[in-house]
Amino acid sequence: MSGIYIHIPFCERKCIYCDFYSVEDLGWIDSFVNSILREIEIFRRESDFIETACFDTVYFGGGTPSLLEVSQIERILNSLYKNFCISQDVEITVEANPGTVNREKLFSFRKVGINRLSFGIQSFFDEDLKFLGRIHTSKDAVECVKFAFESGFENISVDLIFGLPGQNVRDWAENLHKAIELNVPHISAYNLIVESGTPLYELVRSGEVKLPDEFKQAELYETTMETLEDAGYIHYEVSNYAYEGFECRHNLKYWKHENYLGFGPSAHSFWLNKRWWNVANLNKYLKAIDLNKLPIANFEILDAEKMVEEFIYLGLRSTGVDLEKFKEKFGFDFLGGEIREELIELEKLGFVEIDNFKVRLTRKGFSVCDEIAVNLISKIKYVSR
Repeated sequence: MSGIYIHIPFCERKCIYCDFYSVEDLGWIDSFVNSILREIEIFRRESDFIETACFDTVYFGGGTPSLLEVSQIERILNSLYKNFCISQDVEITVEANPGTVNREKLFSFRKVGINRLSFGIQSFFDEDLKFLGRIHTSKDAVECVKFAFESGFENISVDLIFGLPGQNVRDWAENLHKAIELNVPHISAYNLIVESGTPLYELVRSGEVKLPDEFKQAELYETTMETLEDAGYIHYEVSNYAYEGFECRHNLKYWKHENYLGFGPSAHSFWLNKRWWNVANLNKYLKAIDLNKLPIANFEILDAEKMVEEFIYLGLRSTGVDLEKFKEKFGFDFLGGEIREELIELEKLGFVEIDNFKVRLTRKGFSVCDEIAVNLISKIKYVSR
C-alpha cells in the first residue's frame, strides 16, 4: 500500500519558525483547488506505473489545510477516488489550526470521510503562542480538541514544540500533561529548529532571541520521552508518540521508505528508487497546470548506496531497522562484518536493542539518533563494498 500527500500552501499568518512553503494571500484558494484537481488528472494520465498501486493513506498538509472549505476538500477526495485505487480502510488526515475550525466544520470534515485530525497547537501557554505567531489561544486549542471528539473523531493528534526561549522543564511538562489530560491518542513533540530564511533565524542571529542551550534542550527531550511513555504512549519515532494502534500510518510510509505521491506546490513524491518534487511557488505551479504540464521542479534517482543510507537513517529514527526487509532489499546482512561489533558495543552502552527482527534505538539512543545513524552508515558502506 502507498500514500498520497496533498500540500495546501495557504496560511492566515506565517509562523516565525516555519520554513514550509506557504502564502498568506487566501484569494488564490479557488484557483489552487481547480489546479490541484487538474494536476491529479494529468499525473494519472501520464503515469502508467501506478496502474496496479493501491493507496491506504491520504494526508492534507500545509500550510493550513483547514482554511479550505469542506466542499473543496471533498472535491479533492472525490478526484483521488476517481483516479486512483483507494483502500476501503484508508486513513485520511487533515492538519488543522485551532483558529480556523469550529464544531460545525469539524462535524462536516467527518461527514465527507476525514477520519484523522492533526491539530497544530504547539503550546497551551498564550505567551508562547504569541511569540510563535499562532492565531489561536490556549482556550481555542482545548475547545477544538473537545469539539473533534464530540464530532465523532477518535484518531486525533496534537503538535507541541519545546525549546522555546526561557522554557523550563516545569512549563514543558505542564504542556505535555495538558495534552495527556485531553486523552488524544497521538502527540507530536518537536524541538524548535531555527531554519535559515525564517524570521526566527534573524531574531536569533541578531541576539534578540536566545534559545535554550543543547544541555537544556536535551533535558526537555528526556522529559518528553519519560512523561509520555509513563502516560502509556509508545515512542515510535524521534518526535512522535501514540497509543497502540494510533501511529500515523501515512508518516510511517516516509520512515519505512515506502511509496508515496505528492500533489501541490513543493510536494515531494517517492516511488521505488526515484524522488521528485514540485515547484515551490504558487504562481509557477498554477502556470504549469494551465499549460497542461506537471509542475515538477526536479528529480533524483537514488543509487544503491543512497537507498541503504536512507533505509538505515529512517529506520533508526522510527520503529527500527527491519533486518529481514533490509536483506531482501539490499542482498546482504545488516548485522554482517564490522557493523556487528559496533552494534554490540552500542547495545552494551544502552543505546540500541537488538533481536532477531530489528535493531532499534532505546530512549538513550533517541537522544543521539543522528550521531548513531552516521556512525552505522559508515560501517555499512564498508561492508557493502
